[in-house]
This record gives sequence, structure tokens and C-alpha cells, in this order.
Amino acid sequence: MKKHPIYLILILFSLFISSCKYDTILPVVVIPVNNVSFATQVAPIFSTGNKCTSCHKPGATSPDLTLADAYASIVPQYVSLTTPESSVVYVNASSGNHKATVTATQAALILQWIKEGAKNN
Repeated sequence: MKKHPIYLILILFSLFISSCKYDTILPVVVIPVNNVSFATQVAPIFSTGNKCTSCHKPGATSPDLTLADAYASIVPQYVSLTTPESSVVYVNASSGNHKATVTATQAALILQWIKEGAKNN
């Protein structure tokens, strides 16, 4: 009679252990892009969906990221051509610590644009 509770505990324990499930997190794959255009690819990241321009607009928080003024407001103050990964515009947009964040693909575009010389194209 005493063996039945032990078997019951073993069966319940084995069911508990076998019910554990582990999900695999797949990495985000970002396709590299060359010749990134500021006007058509980077600037819209800041203004699409009022993402950044809700705060960074004329007369509000600096820099002004509206389409008309974004380039003049961020280059060269917030862009580091020697260490693109440390550029303030890239770090703030991609870190997740800023109010408005961007997707991994958008962050890759910003970084690639800086690596290509942060041209006003």
C-alpha cells in the first residue's frame, strides 16, 4: 500500500518534467543594402507614422527630423563617420531606450547610410 503514493508521485513528476516546452528564438535577418538614399530611404523612417517627428519638429525637441530639415539638423552633430555604430542618430533610433524605436531593417538602413558617408542624396 505504501508503494502506490510513491509511484503516483513519480508519474506526476515525470508528466511535469515532460510538459516543459522550449521555444527557439530565430534571429532577425537584415538584408544589406548599398547606395542608401537619405531622401527616399532614411528621412521617411523619421517621419513615417509620426514616429520621431511627434517630438522632433520645428520649435520642439532638437534635432528637427521633419523631411525638410532632417539632414541639416543631424549631420554632422549626430553622425559619426569614423565610428558609425556610435552615431547618436543610430543609437537612439535602434537602442529601444528612446521613445520612438525603429525596426531592425530600418536601423540597418540608417547605419548603412552613415557608413556610406551620410550623403544628402
